Amino acid sequence: MSKINHSADLPGWRNLGPLLEDPHKPFVRRVRRRANGEDAVLKFRSHKPGHPRGQRFHSEALQMRQLTVDGVARILPILDIDVTAGDEPSWYVMPKAQLLQSVFVETTTLQQIVGHMQALAQTLSELASRGIYHRDIKPDNLFWYDEGPVLADFGIAYWGEAGATVVGEKLGPLWFMAPEMRSMSEREQGRHADVYSLAQTLSAFIHPLGRLPLPGTFRAGAMDYDLNHGWKGDHDALDALEHVLEAATRNDPAERLAIDGLAEELDLWLRSAQGPVLRNSGLRSGWGPQDDHVRDQAEIRRIMRRAARKVAAAFGDEASAREHGARDEEVPHWLGTYRWPQNSEDGFEPDGSLTFSVGYPNGARRVVLGAVYWGREVSFVAETQRAEGGGWHLERNWPETDWARVRLPSASHALKTLAEQVVRSFD
Repeated sequence: MSKINHSADLPGWRNLGPLLEDPHKPFVRRVRRRANGEDAVLKFRSHKPGHPRGQRFHSEALQMRQLTVDGVARILPILDIDVTAGDEPSWYVMPKAQLLQSVFVETTTLQQIVGHMQALAQTLSELASRGIYHRDIKPDNLFWYDEGPVLADFGIAYWGEAGATVVGEKLGPLWFMAPEMRSMSEREQGRHADVYSLAQTLSAFIHPLGRLPLPGTFRAGAMDYDLNHGWKGDHDALDALEHVLEAATRNDPAERLAIDGLAEELDLWLRSAQGPVLRNSGLRSGWGPQDDHVRDQAEIRRIMRRAARKVAAAFGDEASAREHGARDEEVPHWLGTYRWPQNSEDGFEPDGSLTFSVGYPNGARRVVLGAVYWGREVSFVAETQRAEGGGWHLERNWPETDWARVRLPSASHALKTLAEQVVRSFD
């Protein structure tokens, strides 16, 4: 096959020269549509069809065209493609777009940045449902087009079959690359890699310039990762976002959020953040990292305390919320029946639990809020109890909440919803 002439015009397009100053990438060109003067970007195949990277280009061009035809949102579309070569197109054309990070200015809120990334997480989730994994998510491959964020450069994507990647080849820049992608095998799909890379990209977008933490798992609560250094506003929201980023960048893929889980957590975060979170020129010092178990317990206690205060406010000014420690002789018993899965010969045995109670001013009723945690997840219960005959009797209880990952918005959302149900029952 003859060598491709990168300077040649194409049917309907005028070739205006290299897009980049990089002499190693003459195959990416500026072009203009002859019919209407529309500026666009042309990408030629850079290797022969039999070369792995040549085959990779064919897959990229054909699959991106199919995604365009299918109308998948938040993908930079294909405007034109070489139709003369069948399954081995030598070029394709895409719209001219600007880097996503270029639209972020000093007044851009954290919610706006997270909103763009949540939209991309939804797109990656849809692609994952099709067995497609981008595998090269980083700031340079996220663009702003048609008033929204889009994914581009699927050059090393997994399209549902192996063989497009050279065995042992490293994919993506180190800071954004999931650990399992640092040395590829023939069968490595990258199923859990996009969530890691998208979360690291979000971290890069929101950390102050020049203060990127080291590669690896985001460490919520550690000074180097503290979002309060660069942002001001809802500190609870900033802390919650740190926990989302940590869960999405776990080194072990089995412990990492799935991409649809990240999309859901970011959506819940956007709905719960109080007021716009803005860039901050000042500093708020962070604190040192702690053991995961300690941080999990601290977060459960924090959101339980908040829920108990909400219930107490509904009871009246004289109502009081109380936390009961594990050795407290007066820990209220949970009187309802709950259906957590059996994990031992004796039924369900949690790794820990926490109980709060809110007493009615006259002492005749109380609300009991409970949390059980098992591994990295938590479930909540709520009961109203009445005093009668020297003891407490169950008045009403609610089904246990679905398990949710500790320290993520889904957990606090589940407890908030449960507390709201309790409060409405007083009406």
